[in-house]
Amino acid sequence: MMAPSLDTLLSREVAGDEAARARALAAVRAELARPVPVRGWRTQAARLLGVSVALTVAVAGVLWALGRTSGEVLWAHAPVLALLWATSAVCARAALAPRRQVLQRAGLGLALVGAAALVLARDSVQAPSALPEWICTLSQFGVGLVPGVVALAALRGAAFHPRRALLGGLSVGTAGAFVGELACAQGRHHVLLYHLSAWALVSVTTLVVSRFLTPRSFAP
Repeated sequence: MMAPSLDTLLSREVAGDEAARARALAAVRAELARPVPVRGWRTQAARLLGVSVALTVAVAGVLWALGRTSGEVLWAHAPVLALLWATSAVCARAALAPRRQVLQRAGLGLALVGAAALVLARDSVQAPSALPEWICTLSQFGVGLVPGVVALAALRGAAFHPRRALLGGLSVGTAGAFVGELACAQGRHHVLLYHLSAWALVSVTTLVVSRFLTPRSFAP
C-alpha cells in the first residue's frame, strides 16, 4: 500500500476538540493583545552603566566608612577611575547598539587602554599583604557578576553576537577593577595577574552564558 503524498496529508482536516481549539486561540489572542514594554538600546545601555556606577559608588562608600580608603586615595586614583567609568559607558553602548562596528572597535580599544592604565599606574614594588593574592580576583569577580546579570538580560534583546557579548562583559567587569583600585595597594605584578584576570573572567563568563541564553528577539 502506497503512503499518501504530502499534498494529500496537507489537504486533510485534522480532527480535534473545537472547544480546546477555541481556548488556545483565545489564549494566543490575549497574549498578542497584552502590552509589552519595549526599551530602546540607549535606555538599556544607560541602565547598565547606571548599575555599575551605583555599585562602585556604594562599595566606595562602604570602604570609606570602614577606613579602607580615603579622599587622598580617591584623588590619587581619580584619572584611572574616570577611565574605567568611560570604558564601561562605551562598552555598554557598543554591546547594545545595533550594527555599530566602529563603536565596538572603540570599546575594545578603550578596554585595552584601561587595562594598561591599571597596571602602569601602580608602583613596581610589591608590598607585603596579610591576605592571599587570589582574594582580589575572587572579590572583584563577585562584584562584576552583580551588573553582569543586568548585562545578560539586556543582551537577550537581540541575536547573540560574540563581540557584543564580550563588550557587555568588559563593561560590567570595570566595576570589580574600580573596587580593586580603592581596596588594594599592591604593585603592578599583582594587578596584572590578579586584577586583570578578574576582569577577564567576568567578560568571558558573560560571553559564555549569553551564548546559551534564548534571545527574546533575533534582531541583529
